[in-house]
Amino acid sequence: MISSEMYAARGWNVLRSFAGEASLPLSVLDEMTHHPENAGESAWGTRNILHAFVLSMRPHTVLEIGSHIGCGSVVIGSALKANGFGKLYCLEPQDHYFELLSDFIQKAGVQDFVRPLKMLSTDPALRRILPDAVDMIFLDANHTYSHVMQDLRFADEVLAENGLLFLDDVGPHASAAMCQENAGGVRQALIDFTRDRPDLQVIFLEPPFWLNPCGLAMVSRQRPDAQDLSRPNPVEQ
Repeated sequence: MISSEMYAARGWNVLRSFAGEASLPLSVLDEMTHHPENAGESAWGTRNILHAFVLSMRPHTVLEIGSHIGCGSVVIGSALKANGFGKLYCLEPQDHYFELLSDFIQKAGVQDFVRPLKMLSTDPALRRILPDAVDMIFLDANHTYSHVMQDLRFADEVLAENGLLFLDDVGPHASAAMCQENAGGVRQALIDFTRDRPDLQVIFLEPPFWLNPCGLAMVSRQRPDAQDLSRPNPVEQ
């Protein structure tokens, strides 16, 4: 078990699981890391998980809500490119960040697998652009409680059965600190939204086991009445 005393002793250098010219040019990652507009980028651990899940699950459709300059977008896009299959839709409503996002998508060479969209999740036009269901969603947008609830409602509408939803910044302390409404932020919104939803299974990755105080949550949509495949069907008489 990882104790609080071991938290710092393990070190903070989370290794990237996705390096190499064949996947994603290191020069692009370095440029994005040192870009002056890069405040609030997703942790390497978060990007490692997103990259690994895309490679492992081979989703048809991925949605990123809150792309900023694209630090998560290019990683997801590189996994889709490696798969040779699937499409990522990136939402970034602010003009300046959208231009940077679009530029880095081109520099990363993932433009055939990533489509940036200058809009919010609440834009009615988004439903006409996306396929009927989304296999995987990464939510890292406005961290205020009410805005998170809006994004969760939309994610709930489009997430496919057995789909996965990842939420950044759900750490017990970090989440509350990021909420301008003093209502608990992303973490509390997720807890409230899923409280009476047995079809939404939530896992929190957080300190001391998770090497970042911002934390990460993973939500899986599974029907509560799904057939138990471990038991054989009764033989009809």
